[in-house]
Amino acid sequence: MRLPIEMLATMNILLTPEQAEIIHQKLQSGRYQNVDDAIDRAIQLLDEWDDDTCMEDPAWIANTQHKVDLAIDSLVANGGTDGTTVVNLLLDKFRQARQV
Repeated sequence: MRLPIEMLATMNILLTPEQAEIIHQKLQSGRYQNVDDAIDRAIQLLDEWDDDTCMEDPAWIANTQHKVDLAIDSLVANGGTDGTTVVNLLLDKFRQARQV
């Protein structure tokens, strides 16, 4: 059943305490001027997320899984680098980039 747009425009919603806290924090940060601004952005992001259909595309999922499998095989065959070392190398690169 599809609701008329007029009913949606006057919709009341109840937020969980966690949701209300997130909105409160966003308002306190100054990024959003009021609750309407924050809700507008949330709805925009929801719309963009729903438009991103690659996450539901079986071909994209199969292709991504294949790439992951190839990467794992390569790590096993070549010894790889442990996660802590990789993270530390990336953090060093970020620090160096900030200094430039």
